[in-house]
Amino acid sequence: MAIDFMVMPMSRYITGDFTTPAMRFAWSQGLPYTVVSSDGKREIPPGSPFGGGDASLRRRQVVEMVLEDLRVLPPEIAGQLWDEHSGTEPRFHRVDPKSYEALLAHFARKAVSPAHCASTLLLPCEFEDPIAMVSPFERTAGAVRRALHELASSRCPPEATSAAETLRDALTDSLELQLPVIVDW
Repeated sequence: MAIDFMVMPMSRYITGDFTTPAMRFAWSQGLPYTVVSSDGKREIPPGSPFGGGDASLRRRQVVEMVLEDLRVLPPEIAGQLWDEHSGTEPRFHRVDPKSYEALLAHFARKAVSPAHCASTLLLPCEFEDPIAMVSPFERTAGAVRRALHELASSRCPPEATSAAETLRDALTDSLELQLPVIVDW
């Protein structure tokens, strides 16, 4: 199972308006890129976004709905929203699943309250504790800077080192681009 830390606007992720390094690698080798899900197999043609040829059009149609959902979050988040219209090229960080599992277990044992590092959505804004989001999709949201602080101040076990470094790289990209990190399982 592949796990990626994806740095991009949420609307881009929701509509599939992106191509991943794995997709580009398959196409460069002359291979099809196939997605297998509960809906069956779907082949993505070379150069097409993950969500299909109309993904960028759908994204333009849903950006305002995503922003409406984000504006009802607590004021410390809603008042610091990022650019959901951003055309910045997404960044992808593939994480080793066993190492990531070890990292999550480490923070689960260590924390009295939920760790920002263990969140499945990390936002480039400052807030105290992770929150449960229900819309635009169901995720636990943490703050990027707080997650970076947790990584810096924690001594991760050796089996979690690779995931901690990969997460640190994704969080650093998030701060640079001022875009969320989405954990894609």
